[in-house]
Amino acid sequence: MAVLRKRIRSGKCMKSSQSMVDVYFRKRINKMRIRGSIVAVCVLASGMFSLPSLAGTEVLFAPKVIVLTAFPPEWHAWKELKPYHYKSIKISGLIRPLLCNQDGVCVTETGEGEINAAVSVASLAKDHQLDVRKTIFIRSGIAGGVDQADSPLGSVYINDWVISWAFGHHYLANNKTLAWSPPGCDNYAKNFAHPTDCANYAQNSLENLAYRINPRLLALAEDAARNIKLQNDAAAISLDEKFHLQKQPKVLVGATITGDDFWIGKENQEIAEKIVKLYTQGTGHYTNTAMEDLGDVAALSRFGLADHYLSIRGISDVDVPPPGETEESIWAKGDLYAGELAEQNAVLATQAIIKKILSIKGGI
Repeated sequence: MAVLRKRIRSGKCMKSSQSMVDVYFRKRINKMRIRGSIVAVCVLASGMFSLPSLAGTEVLFAPKVIVLTAFPPEWHAWKELKPYHYKSIKISGLIRPLLCNQDGVCVTETGEGEINAAVSVASLAKDHQLDVRKTIFIRSGIAGGVDQADSPLGSVYINDWVISWAFGHHYLANNKTLAWSPPGCDNYAKNFAHPTDCANYAQNSLENLAYRINPRLLALAEDAARNIKLQNDAAAISLDEKFHLQKQPKVLVGATITGDDFWIGKENQEIAEKIVKLYTQGTGHYTNTAMEDLGDVAALSRFGLADHYLSIRGISDVDVPPPGETEESIWAKGDLYAGELAEQNAVLATQAIIKKILSIKGGI
């Protein structure tokens, strides 16, 4: 059948191909006689193999950048920008169309959480209309931050590590505090039967524990966003005061940890710090938490595209209650958010990075 596929792809279907198709499909077509021109046979076989065109001349669309958003507020922040009304592509597996501008920059919404992110990114990678071998994927959205003085609300993190929150063992210790222990080395080592180098949690990309962002792409993003002026507002400043944070958002670099559950509190924050420190062998610093990034990069890794990924996160809230309040009080009345500002600034930083990417002749 490989020979037949080659002939169909080239548009040079020969009589021998007709007989091969006839034999192969005879039972399926219930003794139907295959008559008529050789072209008809080629059309039948082409449909069965889902080839792009009979002559093999269809040009696939190759986006330069695909921006990934998670939920409607993030999606609409990009959708409402007029340049992205130039081209709309329906992609099987996506909950929104892929909207693109004239420069080959596209945006879509994946849905929230690791599973939705992974399914959406895999759908993009596999779609027959697209060639993403040189595409840069950028997750751009909001995230929870930390009560660190130099990380005010509305700041934007260019993440250097994407880390798993869920793997390992979360449990309630004997003293009734939250605790965590890492997975066993045989769960993530490349050679699980004879594991070595157990400190390297990033050694096996199939285990989805830790991904280091491509250093070259990271440096480009840092350079592009270094001098942008981020927005600020009174609501965010008021929250900064509650948490004793500086009051001017800035662009920073740090590690993001991905999990599908919403959590708040010092115990969980300390667990996140422990996970990031362990998984990165002390090179990563926990700074923000979100829900999709690990799903993005894990899916890309299956297609050899993990080095084509950036994570850009605007800080909308803090992962501990403000001084004088408890976790229970926050859950009762709702978390304290600066979501709109965080999204605005994430867009600003992402746009600056995209501009830099497009300026590089020949691509990255």
